[in-house]
Amino acid sequence: MNIRKNNGLTLIGFLIVLVIALFFAYAAMKTIPMYLEYHALTNALNQLQETPGSAKMQPYQIKKKISRTLWASYANNNIKPAHMKISRTDVGLKVRVKYEIREEFLGNIDIIGKFDKTVVLRK
Repeated sequence: MNIRKNNGLTLIGFLIVLVIALFFAYAAMKTIPMYLEYHALTNALNQLQETPGSAKMQPYQIKKKISRTLWASYANNNIKPAHMKISRTDVGLKVRVKYEIREEFLGNIDIIGKFDKTVVLRK
């Protein structure tokens, strides 16, 4: 008699792998939009930094310009003008955007993203 041993993944093993893969996919679905929004903010601040004469703008104009750029890239859900702090330094204006995003994950567990980006608009 020739007994052949089966090789491969059992149904229970497949279900365990599937649950783990779905868990990480769900976590990615919750965190990737946070980082895409932060990337849009970084691009908006870099664009502002490269704009000639941006250091001579008034703070409300800077906030408005950043908000418009974020709106154009569909990233204005969590970043508000209240999160933007503008201060004068010796070399120009320091623009700091600091905010936090909370996303519900599972039950009473939340994913919290804290973001802080600073650029200096040189004279």
